[in-house]
Amino acid sequence: MTVDSTPDGPRALRGVRAAQLRARATRGAISQILLASIFLVGALAYARAPDHGSQQSILWMTGLLVLSMIDFGLGTRTLGRVRRAPPRSWMVATAAWGLLSTLVVGFLLRG
Repeated sequence: MTVDSTPDGPRALRGVRAAQLRARATRGAISQILLASIFLVGALAYARAPDHGSQQSILWMTGLLVLSMIDFGLGTRTLGRVRRAPPRSWMVATAAWGLLSTLVVGFLLRG
């Protein structure tokens, strides 16, 4: 008796493949969120630099914050789709990430 002759053989293989694809998507989403964290750390480092008020530093901080928000949004969107979360929950999480990170950088620039 071969594997293909069992009634649920191909279905079981489809289930395994689907699980593999979900795992790959989850790993990619976690990588995106880690990359967003690295961009945020870069923006925070510019905010703590001695010349943090220069036009060049502000431009870099803005770019790093934007990249951080984009990567965080892509990562949370993928995680939400894999986990079958409510459709717009990733937008709320990304907005919170962007708002909080901007507030922290702004606080560091003033202090």
